[in-house]
Amino acid sequence: MTMERVRTIVEEARCGFVATCAEGRPRVRPMSVVMQEDGRLWSSTYRGSGKLEELEANPLVEVCFLDAKGVHARIEGRVALTGGAEEKRRLLEQNPKVRRHFEDEHDPKFVHVEIRPTRIQWTEPGFGAYHQVPLG
Repeated sequence: MTMERVRTIVEEARCGFVATCAEGRPRVRPMSVVMQEDGRLWSSTYRGSGKLEELEANPLVEVCFLDAKGVHARIEGRVALTGGAEEKRRLLEQNPKVRRHFEDEHDPKFVHVEIRPTRIQWTEPGFGAYHQVPLG
């Protein structure tokens, strides 16, 4: 199965639900993300947010996407918080929703979140097997 199938699911989903772990407890929240050509996911958060503290303490996450037909994709990965002004500018261009939260790529509250996939899988509605997507 191809990355293009997963890309379609991600694009059709309203948002992704990101699972983190903090203090031994699971945390799940919706996040708007943009999938890059190579499968990396880009998002943003506020400096000082609880989510940022969780990602700094444990960069391992999983994001689940569900499209209108019930097809879903799961992307496991490691978070990098190293995106600079260029990545932030590109994210602002790719996802206009981010502009509601940050003035521009130099906004000191703006943290670029990148999820680098370590495993990608998807499945049709119901209880079928997951299709593994090879990572480049």
